[in-house]
Parts: sequence; structure tokens; C-alpha cells
Amino acid sequence: MKDFYQTLGVPRGASPDEIKKAYRRLAKQYHPDVNKGEKAAEERFKEISEAYNVLSNPEQKKKYDMFGNSAYGGGGAGPDFSGFRWQNSGKGFDPAGGDYGEMGDLGDLFSELFNMGGVRRKGYSQGEARRSSYQPQVKGQDTFADIEIDFNDGVEGTQRKISIRRGENVEKLTVKIPAGVDNGSKVRIAGKGQPGFGGGKDGDLYLRVHVTPHQSFWREAADIYTEIPITIYDAVLGASVEVPTVRGSAKMKIPAGTSGGQKFRIGGKGAPILGKKGKKGDQYVIVKIVPPKGLKGEAKKAFEKLAKEHPYDPKD
Repeated sequence: MKDFYQTLGVPRGASPDEIKKAYRRLAKQYHPDVNKGEKAAEERFKEISEAYNVLSNPEQKKKYDMFGNSAYGGGGAGPDFSGFRWQNSGKGFDPAGGDYGEMGDLGDLFSELFNMGGVRRKGYSQGEARRSSYQPQVKGQDTFADIEIDFNDGVEGTQRKISIRRGENVEKLTVKIPAGVDNGSKVRIAGKGQPGFGGGKDGDLYLRVHVTPHQSFWREAADIYTEIPITIYDAVLGASVEVPTVRGSAKMKIPAGTSGGQKFRIGGKGAPILGKKGKKGDQYVIVKIVPPKGLKGEAKKAFEKLAKEHPYDPKD
């Protein structure tokens, strides 16, 4: 029988912060990326993740503390009703073989004890053997998994084929990653977590998105940033330059007298804004002035003459 507390190496009275710290420490040690090809480490990582998914969720932890692994379809410790017998008297429940009539307050106590998503009670008409069964309907635990996508897929959206363990089976899924997700976003796939217990709903699957960095772009929320080099002539005289975007390129005007580090906005060229259909962020272009190198002869003299005839203070 698994003990989620033992799996994480924490006592039963551990605080949420202690549980989180224990998970992070063990996850780093047994993560498949760190232990490539080691099946034992992979299984250990799954056990650690399963334990953390339950103990980090207050509701799931409460159910686990109350029922043990039985709350998740396992064979763990839970309430033991092996000593109770159902009588064929038509009057109800008798824990010792006597006749105590209807269940009354004891039935209400059981109802409260097991009311975790609903109590199912089955009754039979008078004259027949009457049986009552109380079974907790527990929603299956949520499953968390990591998925890595590249920068452009985060902006434009994509699909991925993944395999996920659900109960005793491994299920293959094609999941949709919506446009606009960023590093750290969570994508929810309803009903694809762990199976429910006692007729409860299946849990959900949450994919934690990791976006690989791009060599030219970076994100700030839905806005996309990039840096472009321009010549000193473009900065002084102004120019029209071609700017890369995630969807091709765009023309942008550099006004005369532009300073290095100055930022320009291209509207609507950012990433889609999650939850706001049709809305997109902007793209910001930061200019970097690159002076000419290796000036000699007349070119160098021209710059020296310009500096002498038109001096200026860059701090003004």
C-alpha cells in the first residue's frame, strides 16, 4: 500500500510549504531529463508526482487523510465496516444482530461522513430483503504533466500527441495547445485525469507549458519584443527599415534623430491574448545603433571634421 507522505518523506502533519519543498527536491533528483533511460527513476518520479498532486490539493489531501488510498481506487486504509450486518427485518441496520429499527441518527452520521460528492442509497420495498449501501463518490485526482513547445508554437498554437497514464492504463491523446500560451501557462483537458471513485467524475489533466527561448524574440505577456541594429546614418537621417516578426516581416519608419535603445511599437503584431478572442498584443522594436568599423583615410577625416564642426553633448 502506498503512503503518499512516505513517498515525499514528510510527516503527516507537514505544512503545505514543507510538502512543496520535499516535492521540488525529489523531482529535481528523479526527473527523467536528469536520469535519461533509467526506468526506475522514471517510476519514482511518477510516484512523487502522484503523491504531490494529492497532498498539495487541500480537498484531495482531506480525502486522503480520511480514507487513505481507498479514496483513489487503491487498497489503502479507510473506514472498516466489516463488523456491520444488514438484517432482513425490514427495519434496517443492526450492528450486533438485534433490532434497532430505522438507522435514524446513525444513518445521518454515515451520510455526513460519506457526503463527498453525493451519497448513493439504494432501498427495496417492504417485504423484500432490504439493503442499503453507502459509497463515497470521489472525483478522480487531477494529473499534471509537462510539455515543451517552441516559441512560435506558443504564439500561434499547436497540437501534440502525448501518452498519459490513467489508472492502470496508458492512454494516447491528441491535445490542442491554444494560441497565446506562454512559459508557465497551464492547459486543462477536462476528464483526462485519474478515474473517479464510486461513480465520481474523472479528474482533469493539466499540462504545464514550457516554451523554449527564441534567438530573436522574447515575450512580456502578449507583447513580443525584438532588437534590430541600425546604422548611424539611419539614426541621424531617418530611414524605413524591415523588421522581423513571428509572422514574417514588416516595414517600420525610423525617425531622424533616433537614439540607441529607443523603442517603437508595431500594433497587433504580438501574441493572441488568452481569453480574449481576436485580441492580440503588440510588437516592440528596440533599436541598436551600430557605428561603422575600420574607418580610414577620407572617411575617418570626414567624421573628425563633422565632430569638430558639430559637437554636441549626448546627455542633453
